[in-house]
Amino acid sequence: MKQAVIVIVFLMLFGGGVFAQFPQTERQKRRMEQSIKASEDRENEGRLVSEARLPVPRPAVMNVDVQMALSKAEYKTFAEAKAAEAKKIVDGDPLWLYIKFKSKLGDYVLTTRHPDDPEKLRYTLFAEMAPRGDITALSQYSIRFAKDDLAMTEVRINLAPGMFGRNRSIPVFLMTSGAAKTGVWNNEFRLTNNTSVPRALTDNLAATPVTLDFSTGPAKYQKMDSEYDSMILRGTTDVAKMPVAGSFFSERISTLLTAKLAADNILPLKTYFSGDDWEEVAAFGVQMRKSRRVFATFTYRRGEGCFYGVAEVTEEFEFLTGKFREADVKLRKDLPIPCAEA
Repeated sequence: MKQAVIVIVFLMLFGGGVFAQFPQTERQKRRMEQSIKASEDRENEGRLVSEARLPVPRPAVMNVDVQMALSKAEYKTFAEAKAAEAKKIVDGDPLWLYIKFKSKLGDYVLTTRHPDDPEKLRYTLFAEMAPRGDITALSQYSIRFAKDDLAMTEVRINLAPGMFGRNRSIPVFLMTSGAAKTGVWNNEFRLTNNTSVPRALTDNLAATPVTLDFSTGPAKYQKMDSEYDSMILRGTTDVAKMPVAGSFFSERISTLLTAKLAADNILPLKTYFSGDDWEEVAAFGVQMRKSRRVFATFTYRRGEGCFYGVAEVTEEFEFLTGKFREADVKLRKDLPIPCAEA
């Protein structure tokens, strides 16, 4: 590969006269430049692979090496939650997920390269709600862990009503319960590091049954579902409080947001992202849908007043190409704030 690049560079350095005398060969020059760039990219990818081989998750016996429990109250340990395990949920119950690893979290996560930055690694587990005994799923959420998390032996996550903070809550339960019909539903909560859907019922790290008794409907969970975004952005349903800044940043998304705001005649005073990464979810019905989203906050003046708004940036996944489509940006704006906060 390096020899090919050297030959191309040689032609460009010593073949300048040819390119100058024959303008039609400019296309060839551009193609050579593109070839050099492609060769460099391939070499860089090869270097990344050779320097950091991606670890493979440790084989696990379901519900033995990894265990789960659902509880209606918050406990300090998995053992306490297991002793008070919830098997039947009624509309509006608070709900917590507890996970215990026989060794440590890092042994079971799926390690992949970040799609937007191949030099960064991602550590993921997939949480699902599914009909009991069915190989399909109703909803799925990708739980992203930081490298510092990998030594943990237990994980505690709120499922309802939602909490502020990285991985303190996930929306997968409310996605399902908020969209449920009136009735009693025998479901199960699953945890896996396998990206395949559907897959064998035993091809999970853990699974625990749960009955959803929505005999009078899921109105309370529907309300929690509608308020979930506010809870994870600002820790409250009160939109008078601005969202908290996170560590996520994307120049590409920032450019899209600037263009969207300009189209709405908004000149932002400041902008920032909330959260630390894309929030990635999948829904399974007649047609499988997968998407990721991130939130950004912006402040601005209008007349004598000051306001803030929240941009929800969503990218739908295209299964045919294996890539996310162009982002869709939706704005919620004109939320008044003191000018000192703008």
